[in-house]
Amino acid sequence: MAEQEQDRSEPATPFRLQEARKRGSVAKSLELSSLITLFAALVLFYIFGLGMIREQLALDAAILGQAHLLDFQASSVFSWLTHVFGETLRQLTPILVLVVVMAVLGTLVQTGPAFTTFPLKPQFDRLNPVAGFKRVFSMRLLFELGKNVLKLLLIGWLLYALFWQLLPTLLGLLDLSPTAHLRQGFTLAFALVFKILIVLAIIALLDVLYTRRSYYNRLKMSRRELKEEIKNREGDPRIRARIRQLQRELVKRSSAIKRLPDADVLITNPTHLAVALLYKREAMSAPKVLAKGAGELAERMKMLARQHRIPVIENRVLARKLFDGVELEQTIPEALFPQVARILVWAYAWRDGERVAPGPA
Repeated sequence: MAEQEQDRSEPATPFRLQEARKRGSVAKSLELSSLITLFAALVLFYIFGLGMIREQLALDAAILGQAHLLDFQASSVFSWLTHVFGETLRQLTPILVLVVVMAVLGTLVQTGPAFTTFPLKPQFDRLNPVAGFKRVFSMRLLFELGKNVLKLLLIGWLLYALFWQLLPTLLGLLDLSPTAHLRQGFTLAFALVFKILIVLAIIALLDVLYTRRSYYNRLKMSRRELKEEIKNREGDPRIRARIRQLQRELVKRSSAIKRLPDADVLITNPTHLAVALLYKREAMSAPKVLAKGAGELAERMKMLARQHRIPVIENRVLARKLFDGVELEQTIPEALFPQVARILVWAYAWRDGERVAPGPA
């Protein structure tokens, strides 16, 4: 049994994925979220970065230009710091807001809206040192280690290659005026960060593929778990088959009642069961059960029989035999021919208006 539980070869069902989502377990790549956030910040910096740098330089110039006017009184220092931090925060607010918004969107893109407090609940199994040891030495940890080493090597190689490529341009700044350094430096910084983002995009793609594969592998099910889930969600297959059979019989009996006006006689027991018989001498070899019902359905059949002037006769034993032993649209067994024949003779006479005694028992 333990080996069977370990053989998780079946993909997770939608129900299992939904339950995992309710517990806060989703396939989420932090690398992709970071990449989306950094890319959005880069776009914002490209559009407004030069103006923000100029505003910051103007603020720095104003601070240095008025430094000799500061009297270092508590109120003056507080007012000065409030002004400086207020201006700095005003410039950084768009970037900070964008970072928060894009971090949230980066998660929603991968997982969709999923809010749960389940991860906040205390889980004492995390105190198990064996489980903790397994988490420390896991494939996920090895992948993270390899990913970080790859990231460090690629970015280091990229910075090294770009440095030697841009070295003549950097040395050429010595021949430019200080006012030209800002735009040239901004262009070089933007190109450098953009190339770094390309490297991070490759790493993020690998992380997304591994995260999703690891997530779905972790939720795989054994055949026994799959059968147990189906049984718990939908019930025992034998019970469901029996329910469907009863439903089909109920539909069949309900539709058979619509043909009750064609019956020759209705046999009751007298309150719980009712069986309607039909016999066409020229077309049938023996009478057949046209409709049958129990309880409220039997009462309804008797009511319809009276409305359509169909003879109703009480015969407890015969009604029970017909109800239990003969299906709808089937002919009656040969052993019941004599009893049914006497009842049909009486029913025909009753319908022809003859004065006959109560039906035969």
